[in-house]
Order: sequence, then structure tokens, then C-alpha cells
Amino acid sequence: MVSDTIGAAAGLTRIECVPENGAHTHRFRGAIIDTGTVDIPYEVILTAAHGLPSDVDALRRRCRVVGADDGRYRIDSVWRPESRGRDAVDDWAVLFTERRLSGTVKRLRSLTIDHAARRQMAGDEMPVRLPLRFLGSERACRLTPPGSLDVDLTAELFGHTCRAWFGHSGSPILTTVEGEVYILGIHLGSRWIVEHHASLEIARYLDVAILEAIHAAAARRRESGRSE
Repeated sequence: MVSDTIGAAAGLTRIECVPENGAHTHRFRGAIIDTGTVDIPYEVILTAAHGLPSDVDALRRRCRVVGADDGRYRIDSVWRPESRGRDAVDDWAVLFTERRLSGTVKRLRSLTIDHAARRQMAGDEMPVRLPLRFLGSERACRLTPPGSLDVDLTAELFGHTCRAWFGHSGSPILTTVEGEVYILGIHLGSRWIVEHHASLEIARYLDVAILEAIHAAAARRRESGRSE
């Protein structure tokens, strides 16, 4: 049974980016990550990269992390994969806020498992959860077996059956192991499979590559804090 809390209490936050021309605000989501370090003065947010401006200065100027009571939090820095050429595999970014989120916040612990274990979980169609704003909108969902709808995803990606709409990119995909809630990855979007007249929901595993990027960025953040 995956926890039925929502919002920051479920490790979920919202990100808003306002275009330069002041047009419609782009809203998507992010997962609040537990780095294992206590009393840090900022939050680490894992999200989908496709919603963010490519220019870092523009990102800091135009985007905010949204917390409890609609509070806005400035973004101090961003960390993206160096390759950025593998489509969905590289569609992730790590944001560091200038300060901690207020209120009740669940910082999600990662479930670090190897490729064989991930394939086993998918083959077993393990129950997962994508938190939505209104619990009544959610439905029971699971991982999809490898090769579902005749789509072979790379090792870093997985399919799921959770309900999601436009603006839900970056949402954490949660699972429960021995009573503890973990983040398995983040939702990226849907792929329409014409031959089957159905869509496949696709997510990115929070794997060793992303965890190493988070820890490297956190170390750099600590060093820059000491030098100020």
C-alpha cells in the first residue's frame, strides 16, 4: 500500500516558469529528494528537464518552486545531464532552491536497485503511485512489463499505468518496500502507440547516474557556500 498523502507531505512540489513575453505560465512538477544530509539550508528537487528554460540565468529569473500556501521559492542552481542527446533518458534536471520549504515536507528516499531487479519488478507489475492533487482522481496503478504495447524501453526508462495529464511531468513515481515509501523515478509523459490505439505512460528511473549527479551538485553547493 503506497501512502495516500498529497503535496509536499508526499514529496511532491510544483514548478512554475513564466515566459519572457508574459504568456501562459508553464506548470509542471518535481520530487523533493532526501540526500541523507540533515540541516541543509535548501531543497533538492528532481524534475523533468523539458519544462525548463535552457539558459540558467533565464531559469533563475523566470522559474519558481511552489511550496505550501502557494509560497514561491527561488532556484539557486540547476544540474542537468552532460549528454542531453538521448531523448527521454536525458530528460531530467536537479534543482537547488535558495532555502528550505516551509510546512510539512516529505523528502523522498531513493530505491537504488540494479537493472535485473528493476526488470523483475516491472515483470511482476509492482504497484506504484503517482500523487495527484485530488485523491479521488487517482486510480490503482502498476509498472508495465517490459515490452508492453510492443515498446522496448531503454534500461533507464519504465512504463506505468498511473493516471497523468499535461503538467504532470516530473511527478514522483512512488512505491512501498517493507512499509517505507521510496521514489522509484519521475513521470516524463505519454507515448501514443498507433498500432494498439493506446498510450504508454513513461517514466525515468532515479538510478545511480542521477544519484551521483545529485551528490556531486550538493558537494559543489557546499563548497560554494564555504567560499562566500
